[in-house]
Amino acid sequence: MKKFVKPATSGWLSISDETVFEAPIFTIGRELSRCVRSGAEHYFYYLDCRNWVTILAVTPDDELVMIHQYRHGSGEIELEIPGGCIDPEDSYPVATGRRELLEETGYAGENGRIIGKVNPNPALQGNTCYTILFENCRKIHDPQLEDTEELSTFTIPLRNLDEMVRQGKISHALVLNALYFFDLSRKRV
Repeated sequence: MKKFVKPATSGWLSISDETVFEAPIFTIGRELSRCVRSGAEHYFYYLDCRNWVTILAVTPDDELVMIHQYRHGSGEIELEIPGGCIDPEDSYPVATGRRELLEETGYAGENGRIIGKVNPNPALQGNTCYTILFENCRKIHDPQLEDTEELSTFTIPLRNLDEMVRQGKISHALVLNALYFFDLSRKRV
């Protein structure tokens, strides 16, 4: 069932693993495990999710391409960066980033590269979220949104990011994580 494997030194032995629910972008699994230390057995539930990308698209004018998007989990319109699931046919996370950036915003950029990766919630998930950076981004056509996407695209000056975070205008955890990787990448230059 799981796409990921527990290390042999995890302290837990898997007794059984089953699918409880399947959805297009995740599966809920239930694993019965035994603690090596205590012998206690317990059911653990987890989300088996596809890997994701978040995309930092910087324009020649030092602006960041952002989106407003309604999120059903929070019930709010969130201020985010583009992103999406890695499709099985995508050759590499950067290819996913290029595709998602173009589809969601109509922007394309240069020098695409991974500047960070994170496990979104290792207590419940086994997937990875890659942060992709593109430079010299320009709008080349209108967004090509999927039927389930409703978003608006705009740019903000990079110099405004810190204040937007301080004021809580950006609250999506994976976006904040991507901005941290971006800050680190700029300090290395």
